Amino acid sequence: MKKWKASLQHMGKLSWLKQRVYRKSLLIILLAVCLPTIVIASGVKWIGTKQMESMVASSRDHQVALSAQRMDDALSYLEKISTQWAFNREFGVKLKSLETFYDYEFIRNIYTDLLLMKESNPLIEQVYLYLDRPGVVYTDNSGTIELKDADKPRFHRLLKADNSAMWLPEFGTVGAAGTPEKSALSLVYQLPADSIEPFGALVIYLKPSGVAQMLDVSSLDENGWTFVMDEAGEPLGSSAKSAAMAYTQQEVLGLVEGTAAGKGSFVYKGKDANYSVSYASFKRLGKPWTFVTVDSLDQLNSPVIAASTFVYVLGLIGLLIAVVTAVIVSRKLYQPIRSLTTMFRTEAPAGPEALDEVAFIADAWKRVNFESRTLEQRLEQQMPAMKEGFLLQLLQGRLQSAKPAELEERLRVFGWETEGVGYVTLGIRFHGLSPTSGRFQQRDSGLISFAAVNIAQDIMRISPFPYEIINLHDLSICVLLSCPQYDPLGERGDELYRIAEEMAGVLHRFLQTPTTICMSKMVLDVAAIPEAWEEVNRIVRYRDLDAPKQVLNAEDFEAQPGSGVQYPFAAEQELLQAIRDVQEEQAVQALERFSRELKEHTTKEYLFQQGMLQLYGNLQFGLLKNGYNPFEEESFSIREELASSTEIGEMMDVLRERVIVPYMQRIRQDFEKQDIRLKQAISKVVDEIQRNYAADLSLDQFADEHNLTPLTLSKAFKKATGINFINYLTDVRIHRSKELLAETDYKINDIAEAVGYQPTYFNRIFKKQEGITPSQYRELTMEKASDTED
Repeated sequence: MKKWKASLQHMGKLSWLKQRVYRKSLLIILLAVCLPTIVIASGVKWIGTKQMESMVASSRDHQVALSAQRMDDALSYLEKISTQWAFNREFGVKLKSLETFYDYEFIRNIYTDLLLMKESNPLIEQVYLYLDRPGVVYTDNSGTIELKDADKPRFHRLLKADNSAMWLPEFGTVGAAGTPEKSALSLVYQLPADSIEPFGALVIYLKPSGVAQMLDVSSLDENGWTFVMDEAGEPLGSSAKSAAMAYTQQEVLGLVEGTAAGKGSFVYKGKDANYSVSYASFKRLGKPWTFVTVDSLDQLNSPVIAASTFVYVLGLIGLLIAVVTAVIVSRKLYQPIRSLTTMFRTEAPAGPEALDEVAFIADAWKRVNFESRTLEQRLEQQMPAMKEGFLLQLLQGRLQSAKPAELEERLRVFGWETEGVGYVTLGIRFHGLSPTSGRFQQRDSGLISFAAVNIAQDIMRISPFPYEIINLHDLSICVLLSCPQYDPLGERGDELYRIAEEMAGVLHRFLQTPTTICMSKMVLDVAAIPEAWEEVNRIVRYRDLDAPKQVLNAEDFEAQPGSGVQYPFAAEQELLQAIRDVQEEQAVQALERFSRELKEHTTKEYLFQQGMLQLYGNLQFGLLKNGYNPFEEESFSIREELASSTEIGEMMDVLRERVIVPYMQRIRQDFEKQDIRLKQAISKVVDEIQRNYAADLSLDQFADEHNLTPLTLSKAFKKATGINFINYLTDVRIHRSKELLAETDYKINDIAEAVGYQPTYFNRIFKKQEGITPSQYRELTMEKASDTED
């Protein structure tokens, strides 16, 4: 669940709408997962429906051809029989010359012939014999019917037709008394059949059920039907069962009529359904007829559509799963790029950085490589000074808070081996200038130290031990040596003593100054080097004041009787370091440690008081070195309180409450005052930039005005405004130039000088800040103003 929430939160923060690489990877994964499903579903639907339509069309073409052939055969047989009857002599000229109303025998023969004609073919429902002159109709079942005035014109038009035989789509019957009129497909022959001036007609009505039987195609579904049309597009018969089918039939009639081919098939897309239309043509009495089937495709395609719909549903489910999967996967893929982009980007992304993270990382990597090479070169140049500074702080005990592992790591960085070795310090001290030589004065102490370092370097080159020479710039030099722990003590001590003797002699001979070299005992821990150096500073007090050169070994002073007091120098250094770092809790702990160790190594009360007084004096000295005058307070009363105290707790309370705590409170107050002073200075700098942005302004100038260092002012300015001094000045100038570009018609060169830039540099810095040139910005501003007015 946490991963899902993280993915959704990630989409909200970065998402693929903002990050190009993330968007590309997400889209690629979505396409890879979803595209096959969409293609398969679309293919199943398109190929399946097309294949089904093709199969239906092929089957319908065959069925239509058979049905058309069957209908053609049935109608041909009917035409053949009807033609024979039309040429019967009973229907010849005699019909015109005889008085048919009174020739009962002739009339009876006519009725007989009409009845026989009806019974000769099952398709015939009724047969009419029409005589124009008397205006009567003889029927096989109703006898003789005299035509009404409304019926005479339509029967008379039968004699005016160009063809002696014809098919009529719907020709109405003549209703006898109580019999309704009805229309049916009819076959008409003019009588007499071989006369150019017909006076009658033989009308044969087909049974609607017979026509429907000929139109019946058993393979059609319930939504399919058939019909026959003549050359004029008139339907001759249809099996349509509803108004919707009749409407669709009218649409299909026009489409089939417009085709020139004798047979074929096509798909008709109706309003509510799609239909497969197949047709075939045949001729009746020289006129083309078309047999047409219309079948619904929806039910035929429903399995295919259901299958494709099922695939679409599966595809949609797969799409949802794919989206979630793609977000998670693309997030995993994008995480390294995002981490690198976040690591390299220090400011808000702009321009190409926000569009293409890969290009940004490549550029940043090149920049980092260049800066790395530059820093390596600078580091190589600064390495000697850094090494000397580190060793100097180590000797003076300023790195007491660092862990031994950290100190060893730093020594390894400077090329020292720290495994299986110990450390020995040689302290070289010059105690005065030669009164007889006249070569040096007191002010030449720096020159003496520099010369002594060079001489020591030449001598130590033959040393078998790794070494480092540190100039303390107070007429003293320290030589730090690294010695293997497994070397025999006597051989190592003899070699070190020999080196010290040779160095003391050479230094005294060349510099003509009293020289003392003190050699400490070997310590096995880097953190103990300050104690070794402190040991050197202690034994130097045992030198012979009259000796011009001498070497003192700490091993020689180990068995000498002491004063009964062992001063806890390490705890004192820890206390002084905590005070320097303004760490009150650590300072109190160091004071307790000092008191505990001092008590362990003293047996008399006055000795403990002397140790605490010594500590108080050292604290005063430390405060003076940090720039604070301890004598402004009641320093003499504090000393008297320490001297008169008889309890250890009282002495510790005096130092803690009267010295350590007030000092740290004063430090914090000074920090607060410094912070207020910096805020006031930043406010004045910002006001000056806003008022005189066109002037030649610099960070060094403002630092001098407010008695601050450029580094301090720079850090305070960035902390207060969020950006550095140069970027803030650039933003103010660019903002003012944009106002001048939009509101005035000044030349761009004049605008550049007005905001404090040279024209060429102004164009470059403006494009870097805004992404377009000043000319382009002015054009865009004018276009927006014009659109607003319109």
